[in-house]
Amino acid sequence: MTKEEWIGKGKQLFGDNFEEWRFVCPGCGHIQSVGDFRIFKDRGATPESAREECIGRYTGGRSWMLGEGGSPCDYAGYGLLRISPVKVVDGEEVFHCFAFDEKEAL
Repeated sequence: MTKEEWIGKGKQLFGDNFEEWRFVCPGCGHIQSVGDFRIFKDRGATPESAREECIGRYTGGRSWMLGEGGSPCDYAGYGLLRISPVKVVDGEEVFHCFAFDEKEAL
């Protein structure tokens, strides 16, 4: 989908406040919002982190690849293995991101 389509879907599901948008980690199924990452800004988290990193990367989550179980995990969608289900195209740039948490949408 295009970036415009992706933003439109996010607004349709969660409204205009980007901090309330929620995503599902494809590694462990953890549901997180953009706002959840605010407290980890000093560790490098950005608003975009919610769409491509499980918050376990900041809280000490276990490895999703080693089958250690638990949620949240340490998955990041920009690494070697890209299991993030959504591909967004923005001109020449392509980013892979977590799916929206459509179960808890407005």
